[in-house]
Amino acid sequence: MQKIDKIYFGIDGVIRGVASPKEDVMALLRYCLDNYPGAVYWLTTHCRGGENHTDYALRGEFPDELVDELYAKVLPTDWGALKTDAIDMDSDFVWFDDNLFEVEKVVLEQNYVLDGFFKMDPREPEMAKKALEFLKSFPK
Repeated sequence: MQKIDKIYFGIDGVIRGVASPKEDVMALLRYCLDNYPGAVYWLTTHCRGGENHTDYALRGEFPDELVDELYAKVLPTDWGALKTDAIDMDSDFVWFDDNLFEVEKVVLEQNYVLDGFFKMDPREPEMAKKALEFLKSFPK
């Protein structure tokens, strides 16, 4: 992967309920909003089946202004049994999630895009910083 076209975010274990300091998580989100406008997507159980409840999931976790901005700017996805159903396999993407089911891994492998999955460890205090540094390593 030489560049990033799309960024997909899980919520639980990725930006909420994590050991990374809130400031680091907010810096990661801010970087994505500022540098990838129109290319950041929710890929979470809080946004599924045409229902986007990400604002409810994040309210109280982050400042209301940021939650409102995320709700307005991060694009919803619709997927069924597998989150990979919502991923544009023809794009250069990064998918930040804490859990990859074996069947989803197979889908990514079959499409030769497994390197687009970035495993987030919710117990790692430096995880948000590592994710941000990873993104910064690519040209915008």
